[in-house]
Amino acid sequence: HLIASRIRRFGYYSEIRTPDTPASELETASGIILSGGPQSVYDVGSPQADPKIFDLGIPVLGLCYGLHWIAQTLGGKVSPGHVKEYGKTPIHILGKNSQLFKGIAGDCTVWMSHGDEATELPRGFSRIATSETCKNAAFSDEARR
Repeated sequence: HLIASRIRRFGYYSEIRTPDTPASELETASGIILSGGPQSVYDVGSPQADPKIFDLGIPVLGLCYGLHWIAQTLGGKVSPGHVKEYGKTPIHILGKNSQLFKGIAGDCTVWMSHGDEATELPRGFSRIATSETCKNAAFSDEARR
């Protein structure tokens, strides 16, 4: 709800959907944000989105759990982190040409809330930010958005 509220305050339309929403119901979306949650992607019964969302040709942004779900679903690896990151966390931006960090000068502080880490990136993805304790704090596949 916080993410949807922020998007609306920027003047954009947003809907909150359940994780099991079929990709066919999202075909007209401008983009998809997969948000965080307390689960781990490798837990039995953890929320799962429809992997066909990656075939829609629209941008998909994963935050915390959503980032881990993208990594695991597309062939990367997610493991328990050595250190849990909660709260304000400085990140070092490597991908200054990435669409995600476009217009951001230098490093920045973000809000982290996760205990897991994407330890191996899926094919086609590049690391675009790190934190002190998280090697893959942000990654992207610019070609697939």
